[in-house]
Amino acid sequence: MNCDDMLEVEWPEPVDGEIVLRHVETGEERAGVDLAGLRPGIWMASHRGEPLATDDPGFSLDELLVYAETPRDREIRAYRTPIGTLALTVREVAPYVEVTAVVSDDGAIEVEGLIAYGEAIEGTARLVAVARKGPKPVSGPGLFKGRRFEGFLQIAPMAETQVRRRVFWDLHVEVAGVRLPLAARLDDITDKKTRVRFPAQHVGQVRVRPYYTDTDSLAIALTVEEEGS
Repeated sequence: MNCDDMLEVEWPEPVDGEIVLRHVETGEERAGVDLAGLRPGIWMASHRGEPLATDDPGFSLDELLVYAETPRDREIRAYRTPIGTLALTVREVAPYVEVTAVVSDDGAIEVEGLIAYGEAIEGTARLVAVARKGPKPVSGPGLFKGRRFEGFLQIAPMAETQVRRRVFWDLHVEVAGVRLPLAARLDDITDKKTRVRFPAQHVGQVRVRPYYTDTDSLAIALTVEEEGS
């Protein structure tokens, strides 16, 4: 795969015949390596009527980061299936901020990230926490330098609004009136919600902990802890 959505295959020796892609759900077939216009879903690759075997796992974080630098509304990834054949997954995407670092310490949450699938931005922004139910949004300062973002959010203003035992806040970057979600989707870590743990902080009896949701978005959980727990 390259940034122009062309499939690149390295053969151990010269071969004849085109690669054919077949959509798993619809049975639609496409011959060739130009992937423009592929419908969302999973496509299996074959050559001369046989599944195309590969020993390439299809994952490179550096390549995915470069790919995400191009504004686009569809993401195409090549990968090796469990039986060792080549497949592609196609999905619709929208610009967001790919999280590269999270620091939870000293009464604040700091986030660093990169714009994925959108244009580069220069200038000030806001790191915004939006409660799923109840309190008004809380924000802190942020800054874009091209594709890179860094933002800072004090946790006390969120904890001070706590009226229920548990409140969940989703994190966004706001710039020029537009909110971009924060998420980590360009790595190969699955089930981040249970496998990635950030340090918790406390404001009185309120525990504040960043976490990844089922969709790998970055959020914050605030929980009132009982005394002695």
